This record gives sequence, structure tokens and C-alpha cells, in this order.
Amino acid sequence: MADGELTLRLDDETARRLREAAEAAGVAVEAYAADAIARALTDPDEDVAEDLRRYAEYRRTGQSLSVEEAVKVFDDELERRSAGGA
Repeated sequence: MADGELTLRLDDETARRLREAAEAAGVAVEAYAADAIARALTDPDEDVAEDLRRYAEYRRTGQSLSVEEAVKVFDDELERRSAGGA
């Protein structure tokens, strides 16, 4: 395997959806998939990047939020965004 080269096996439904998304974007499916994965791992607006950051913080500190605390954070963020604080 060359540096950076990776072969993924996808189920039929995921592969179909990936092909459709790439076609709609007008790019090759490989380029679309590579870009989507890179964004998911680096863009703070993507869930995966945030999940990885939070998991690393949990591993570092051992601290987590209760469900109630997490819902409060979610509600506060939703209210902030609704008020135009994007």
C-alpha cells in the first residue's frame, strides 16, 4: 500500500449513496469520498472532528457530561444559533 492509499469496503447502500453524491457534485467518486473523509476529520463543524476532540479530552481528564448537562449545552447552542450568533 502506497503512502496515503487506503481501500475501503462499503455495503451496497452506502456505495450507491456515495456514487450518487459524487455524481451530483460532478466529481469522481474517489475524490468525493477522500474529500468527505478529510472534512469529517478536520472541520470543526463536522461531527466526527468534534467527536474525536471530545473523546481525546475525556481520555485526558476522565470527565464527562451527564445527559442533562449535554442537553443543556445542546439547547444553549441551539438558542445561540437561533439568535444569529452562528
